[in-house]
Amino acid sequence: MLKHQLIAGASVLAVAGGVGAVTTTPAFADSYMAGDFHNHTPCSDGRSSVETMVKKAVESYGLEWLGSADHGGSSPRDCRIDDPEGDGSTSGTGRFFDQVEGLVIKGNTATSQGHRSMWRWQSAEEIIFPELIRLAKELNQPMLYAAVETNVPGHEHTSMAVIGNQKPENAISKGVFGKNKTKDTGDASAVAEFEYRFDRSDTDTGLGAPNHNWEGKVANASGTGAGTTNHKNKAVPSVKWLQDNYPLDSYYVPAHLERAGVFNPNGNNGFNIEHLRDFNNAGPTVAVGFESQPGHQASNNRGEYRANFCGSGCDSVGVTTFGGTGIYAAKIGGVWDALLGEGRNWFFFASSDWHNRGAFSIYEQGSTNDFYPGEYQKLYVPRPKGRKNLRPQAVVDGVRSGNSYSVMGDIITGELTYKAQAVGAFGGGVVKMGDTLVVPRGKSVKLTLEVNVLQGTNNSPYTFNNPSLAQIGIQEPLNKPTLRQVQFIKGDVTGVVSPDSANYTAGTNTSAAVIATFSASNWKARGAKRTMVVTIPNVQNNMYVRVRGSNLPASVPAETDAEGNPLNDWDPENTAQGPFVPCTDAACPSHLVVRDGQKVSSYDVAGWSDLWFYTNPIFIRVSDQPKLLVETNEELAVSLAK
Repeated sequence: MLKHQLIAGASVLAVAGGVGAVTTTPAFADSYMAGDFHNHTPCSDGRSSVETMVKKAVESYGLEWLGSADHGGSSPRDCRIDDPEGDGSTSGTGRFFDQVEGLVIKGNTATSQGHRSMWRWQSAEEIIFPELIRLAKELNQPMLYAAVETNVPGHEHTSMAVIGNQKPENAISKGVFGKNKTKDTGDASAVAEFEYRFDRSDTDTGLGAPNHNWEGKVANASGTGAGTTNHKNKAVPSVKWLQDNYPLDSYYVPAHLERAGVFNPNGNNGFNIEHLRDFNNAGPTVAVGFESQPGHQASNNRGEYRANFCGSGCDSVGVTTFGGTGIYAAKIGGVWDALLGEGRNWFFFASSDWHNRGAFSIYEQGSTNDFYPGEYQKLYVPRPKGRKNLRPQAVVDGVRSGNSYSVMGDIITGELTYKAQAVGAFGGGVVKMGDTLVVPRGKSVKLTLEVNVLQGTNNSPYTFNNPSLAQIGIQEPLNKPTLRQVQFIKGDVTGVVSPDSANYTAGTNTSAAVIATFSASNWKARGAKRTMVVTIPNVQNNMYVRVRGSNLPASVPAETDAEGNPLNDWDPENTAQGPFVPCTDAACPSHLVVRDGQKVSSYDVAGWSDLWFYTNPIFIRVSDQPKLLVETNEELAVSLAK
């Protein structure tokens, strides 16, 4: 069991007097690799096989890593073959597990669709992981691993993984570990054990037999107070279990966490800020962020956020997404800024949440529901130095480091530099996303962002002009987006909120604000590169600075406000909502929603029209102040690796 792993080269840069760059970032190259850690196959409620999904992601959409992350619980459908109809063999080409000769389905008997279901712990270990090993070898791609979207006791969903003994890099026999050299590819028993023990939809009590003996499973509470009880007695302990057993090779990232509404003490709904604080406290190197930019970006309710999502009067928090991002991160001064304002290592991630294409086949390009992994959203984590370090552990290290960023529609590429350094004659070093620059009081700090914009086309199948931009007279094909604005957002860091404080449930940071906005009028352009520099003079307090950007400028009707902030992504099929963007081009596809006789931008067209990227923050600490939590948690990671 590989409990304490870290990519080679992790270090702490110590500077005399405690001043300078404090970083435990592993030895990464100055480039990033795109991937996805939240997606689905027929082993839960998806439709494309593991093979089809992985090959689409890698070969068609350029992903370099992927965590295959079906829901916890059980499913009767075999994810080794496509199930485009979503009903096994009932009406089409899918297959049920109990139709596979010689396959033994383990654990307590569960059924669905009239067939015996396989528990997710078994499919992760015995179905999906072997498929990933086969594909790693076939595609010469060592960065494939088994993960889970777990059903969280007391809440909705979380993207999680334990690398444990997964060694897909050993499936690559040529060019990495020596010609025709065979090595042990390991197993996915660690992530399987987590799912068995802690997923609220896994009610199996078979202990993982006959290969395992996973004793000590805690049953779900039910009835009045069940949400609170399950959070306290099962969700938080699940994070603590990861921290105790796999502190450096696991992650726990709450997914689309605004979607199911505010936390329900009697049910299994969303996540409030106090629950995120609980998770980070219990798992300081494991629970390190959230997916506040959900998948399902081609749905009419982007991210599937909507009114009455969880019942009458139970709306998604914020009702909708904002520019495809949930309100926890999209709203300046909201939940994310509150967590960063504590100095927490709490980072932003995006995912595809791939299931199917809605009204379209999984083999077509149009979509009224989802995009394949990498087709629309990409999560960039640092590329490790050296081919030998291309293994799933690099993904976990990148997630934990905070040195990552998320992109829609390829408006920027995997070549990005976001750094901070002190101004003037001072040997304070340079830090990147997720790290902390420590400077003397009164010193000025320079922030530099360099991005490379799209050259050519993205994956959009549409060449007609962006209907959102057409409203303000800009003619630009949907498959050739241009970066038009970038915002630098700064907030004060005032210290960790204690669990016994009345502010522990408060999710605002009133100090957060845009301190600089860039566009073609004030950034430096050279070829595909756009360079932006912000100087913060006379630093007197601790702070963080994060960045986001879009293909839409300020004041685009129904899209951005006068300051360039994203507006509600209203559902065109909901007559109580609006305004909406008309799609007047003759090439606007027939599947769009029609309102009052006019097609409106909706489904995948709405997604391709409204693109954003989000970086993670850089922290700045005044040298006479105590270390931030992000620093002490980074140092904890390094100490665990020794």
